[in-house]
Amino acid sequence: MSQATKSKPFEDYSVEELSTAQAREIFDKAVFDTFGISAKRFIDNYRAGQYDDRDDCDLMSILMLLPFTGYSAEYGK
Repeated sequence: MSQATKSKPFEDYSVEELSTAQAREIFDKAVFDTFGISAKRFIDNYRAGQYDDRDDCDLMSILMLLPFTGYSAEYGK
């Protein structure tokens, strides 16, 4: 195996855990940069079905961030 394709041992990687506030900041910025609206408005729109006809990478990328924010539980009622 060449040096270029050799992977590092698992122990050589580190993982930094984000706080809820940090995750929300990333989510809020991603939503605003993608849709030009606030995270709360995005979540309200999503729950109202306004994105049901969309199946694109931008929407999927935003939705994959949602569980890390705590917003899903907060707005889930």
